[in-house]
Amino acid sequence: MQERVEQVFAFIEELIEALPVPLRHRELLQVHLGVGREQIDIYPELPAIQLPLLVHAAITGDQRPALPLAGACTLLYLGADLFDNLIDHELSPSWHTRDPAEANLAAATLLAALPQLSVARLREQGTPPARLWALAHLFAETLLTMSAGEHEDMLVAKRENVGLKMCRTMAERKSGSEFALFTRAGAILATEDPSVIEKYAVFGLCLGTASQICSDIEDIWSEGISRDLLNGKRTLPIVHALYALRGASRERLHELLRVARKSAEYHDEVRALLAAAGSIHYTILVVEIYLQRARDQLAAASPREPAGWVLRILLDGTSLLSIDDANC
Repeated sequence: MQERVEQVFAFIEELIEALPVPLRHRELLQVHLGVGREQIDIYPELPAIQLPLLVHAAITGDQRPALPLAGACTLLYLGADLFDNLIDHELSPSWHTRDPAEANLAAATLLAALPQLSVARLREQGTPPARLWALAHLFAETLLTMSAGEHEDMLVAKRENVGLKMCRTMAERKSGSEFALFTRAGAILATEDPSVIEKYAVFGLCLGTASQICSDIEDIWSEGISRDLLNGKRTLPIVHALYALRGASRERLHELLRVARKSAEYHDEVRALLAAAGSIHYTILVVEIYLQRARDQLAAASPREPAGWVLRILLDGTSLLSIDDANC
């Protein structure tokens, strides 16, 4: 996995260095590239890098032609990550000495311009124009879906009545569609078989949605401060608890969610009510349903080895079944 990481980041660094823009703008983009490198040191399994390369290898036996595509996916991920941090007021220390407007500009460039320039590098490999167009259209369409999911996430924080189905749909749009891009793009570059492409796309959608819901659980259950509670987000465990609890317990959770936005001292009591409502166990079950669907789609696609084995490892690593009940 680390070898793929180094290859993709070397490609991105060369792409940015070659941009026909002033040095200061290149340096601005490199700020968040550095943030991305810090993330990779902790999480080398980053799906934006691994999934396009592994899916291409699972279909053709060779990951190398998908390097520009993995670069494009990683650039999109970095831009989306930066925008998300801006919205949630969670910018990395690397941005603390800069104007937030610069971070906004970098995010827009990483999202909108650089992935397309990265995909364009596929022309040098002789990729047919029809596939280049399909990939360009896929990136634009996915950005639209992700944007809608992010907007829903912002609006949900202001609403009292949020349904469980809405939460799942929001996770599918916000993160599921992003992972589906990573896998669908790798498949589009590798094959013209629409059935195989669709199987890998659904695999990515389910893995991405499960990963987002896992992130929501881990944010609430991490020690100390929950950023989602401070930001007033209505994630799946919280929405389930609001539906499951009744009477005084439900009213207490409403009150706690309000005051938890101002102080972390109430976060432990929120966790206790979520545990009492069975919300963590419910959410883990939802994650497993998505992961099982992903496993079924991957098996149906009949991936080549060892890429198929690594994709299954990524799936298994997303599961939360190992969480100790005592912590819930």
